[in-house]
Amino acid sequence: MKSFLLAISFVFLSLTAIAQKDYQKELVEPMIEIVGDDYVIEEFMIIKSNGDSVQMHLKSQMPQDCMVHRDRLIAMTTMFMTKLTDEISANGEVEEIDSLIGDADIVIKIFVTDDGLQLAISAAGETKRETLSWKQVYEEI
Repeated sequence: MKSFLLAISFVFLSLTAIAQKDYQKELVEPMIEIVGDDYVIEEFMIIKSNGDSVQMHLKSQMPQDCMVHRDRLIAMTTMFMTKLTDEISANGEVEEIDSLIGDADIVIKIFVTDDGLQLAISAAGETKRETLSWKQVYEEI
């Protein structure tokens, strides 16, 4: 399992670096930041499909004192982003951007705790949440 997550992470990092105009800048920037007492990963993208475009903001967050190692947060976020990007790319185009241009149309938040994780997706004024214990997470993988 570890090697599978590591392989996916390297593929994602490689593809991201190649797609960037300034890959060296991408390679030296940390994926994870410390904000207050939390580890935070944020990604921003523009999704273009059928002449329309929407902005998406992905934010993964976990307390620093969580029993889950911060590398797991990186792996989970990378795995989620890879699946999401693959799904979107089948019907449109994905462009990663450094920051939001105005407000995001879709906000995806992943919050990790000792007991499990919660995934919240907000779009068009509605938020849908799914909360899973670690047991449930590992049963679904």
